[in-house]
Amino acid sequence: MMKNRNLVLLTVVVFVFLAAISMAGEVLDGIAATIDTRIILKSEVLSQLQLAIMEYKIERPDQSLMDSLYREILQQMIDDKLILIEAERDTSIKISNQDIVDALDNHITRIKEQFPSEEAFLAQLTAEGLTLKELRNRYKDEVKNQLYKENLLNRLLSGVTISSGEVKEFYNSHQDSLPRRPAGIHLAHILISTKPGQATRDSLLAYTQLLLDKVKSGEDFSLLASSYSDDYSSENGGDLGWFSRGDMVPEFEDAVFNLTPGQVSDIVETQFGFHIIKCTDKKGDRRRASHILMKFTPSDDDLRQSEQLADSVYNLIKAGEDFNRLARQFSDDETTAKTNGDLGWYSAEDLFNEFKQVVAEHQSGEYIKPVASQYGYHILNIIEKKSSRLLDFEQDYNDLEEIAKRFKAQQQLKEWIVQVREKYYIEVK
Repeated sequence: MMKNRNLVLLTVVVFVFLAAISMAGEVLDGIAATIDTRIILKSEVLSQLQLAIMEYKIERPDQSLMDSLYREILQQMIDDKLILIEAERDTSIKISNQDIVDALDNHITRIKEQFPSEEAFLAQLTAEGLTLKELRNRYKDEVKNQLYKENLLNRLLSGVTISSGEVKEFYNSHQDSLPRRPAGIHLAHILISTKPGQATRDSLLAYTQLLLDKVKSGEDFSLLASSYSDDYSSENGGDLGWFSRGDMVPEFEDAVFNLTPGQVSDIVETQFGFHIIKCTDKKGDRRRASHILMKFTPSDDDLRQSEQLADSVYNLIKAGEDFNRLARQFSDDETTAKTNGDLGWYSAEDLFNEFKQVVAEHQSGEYIKPVASQYGYHILNIIEKKSSRLLDFEQDYNDLEEIAKRFKAQQQLKEWIVQVREKYYIEVK
């Protein structure tokens, strides 16, 4: 649940929060490069150059270094653009609206994690004259493009294989530059999720029914969606655009595909909450729809009850009750509950920010009182800790195999990009 399992096969240019803010008032400027029919602006390269200088803490860079970094970043951006062009022209790659929403949610969450609190994040947005919806809109195309590129790269490189001899050769050649094995933490948890109770659901359902009554009485659907919907689409009057079967969750799709244009559904329940759906158009097996969403948001009373339950389970553990049995009985993480709450091994960098400090303060075999996250309250069991060390060929073979495979994939990707460069007109200004 907490591990990032994505294989990073190429450094691609991703605009972080600071870059997005700085571009708020950007005007059209000089062109740094032309790729096919696409362009890269000099200001875009300079923005990434500034971020690189900050990230690597380069103090007082001379002009020679600045020029070198500029050229390197521009080449990365050209490669990135080529990958996107190839991905968009690949008709086998399908990106759904839900894929974009999920990726956008994750991206915004990563941005929030750069701030000490959500309040600080929102304060920064306000200071820059932005709303959260405006920030989501700013990132939407970038996130969609990233999904296209990842799909193409994963398919191109999924067939990369490596022999044990290649792993050994890689280890011997790169032993001095290999990363250290990070400090490891083997964790288990009991998750008490913060989900709305029955009273909250009943109240939310009644409220959704009132909105449905307004729709049926003739009130404007888009205005109601703009005013009341909890979904990002509210800024567009609830419009979700065009989609096909498989793009939305099944309950939503079943309702939409049984509607005719202009028709409004009854209340539809999905994992996200209660929906009122209006079909606005259809073309063959595609539909366009708008909706009003009332999210399943726990009330303060629900949060208190979850916290109290987590405290009670923690006290049972401290009194001597078996953690494994309690994990199977109480944990709302269905996947890990079956294995006594076992989360596996993590490096400190892979942990939720909420976990890092408390885990650092405890030793192997200790239990940690409930820690809150976006998923609920976690009772953590530190099964074992290991210190950082150099990688060993025998002991860390699987990790070395993955690193060597990644290196081989990088080389193959470079060769592929050289071939792709020959297909398109590229001009560096």
